[in-house]
Amino acid sequence: MQSLRPASRFTTKLSSAGLVYCHFGHQLIAELTDRPADDLVVQTLFDKLYENFIEEVDAIDNGIDQYPEKPR
Repeated sequence: MQSLRPASRFTTKLSSAGLVYCHFGHQLIAELTDRPADDLVVQTLFDKLYENFIEEVDAIDNGIDQYPEKPR
């Protein structure tokens, strides 16, 4: 995400889901919350949704292990 948004703290490579979210996420959240796209609430929701959902999809698509050791 840092290559597209240098201020981002996320370093996981983007998959197609992450790329679409990176491009359209702010607009979608702004529409759903009736706030401007540059609002702090929109940015916070964008970061939280990426951190807790989209980043894991990106990681799985890029072959990053879901577990620190072999799953049972």
